[in-house]
Amino acid sequence: MAALESMTVWRRWTRVLVVFVALLLVVEFLELKFLVANTLYQLEGGQWSLRHHFITETILHDGIRKLNLAFVVFVLFLTVAQFLPTKRDSKRRRYVLLLLSVLLSFGLVNYLKAMLGMDCPWDLQLYGGAKPYISLWSFNDTHFGSGRCFPSGHSSIGFAWIALYFFWRKSRPFLARASLTLSLSSGFVLGGVQQLRGAHFFIDDITTAFICWSVSLFIFHIGEQYAATDA
Repeated sequence: MAALESMTVWRRWTRVLVVFVALLLVVEFLELKFLVANTLYQLEGGQWSLRHHFITETILHDGIRKLNLAFVVFVLFLTVAQFLPTKRDSKRRRYVLLLLSVLLSFGLVNYLKAMLGMDCPWDLQLYGGAKPYISLWSFNDTHFGSGRCFPSGHSSIGFAWIALYFFWRKSRPFLARASLTLSLSSGFVLGGVQQLRGAHFFIDDITTAFICWSVSLFIFHIGEQYAATDA
């Protein structure tokens, strides 16, 4: 039974991976991401006029980051509280998996941002910056520099909480579906804000969504398989 469930999870992930990679290639080679970025850039008057706007930068970037940190600390507090003698092992395990999923999602996205070194649209000559665009697919080691714009870190504030879907999917299906809708919508909204500021292309947000979903899928699957074996 466990082997069959693992096979199902791997098949599901592989199918989504194939679709994601195909989308990534199409967007890159047809230059669709530039089509969207060019439109936004022109609508803002040939500049990223919303880059330092009070709403997009102070509220929807800096403010949301602080709010997210508060949520993470709250989940950390709840997870630690599960280790009180009165708490059940199953509930404790679910909180640990939730915390691990969220933290690993943030960590993996930020690690890839640092390792890949891709520049933001606002850094590029195409949009008034100083740097030429070099594709991720060029496999040219010389361009792995100081850029931190792929995948999208800010949208991970929404997408990392896809973990709540897996946290609630067996015990409270309605909350699971609601949290999935909220995490996806908030992730794409926050990603859209960063696109308006010139910080990301839209494919950066889709990449982050795939990463966060993958992390939560496997963390909860492995944790639940371990629990079944341990039982």
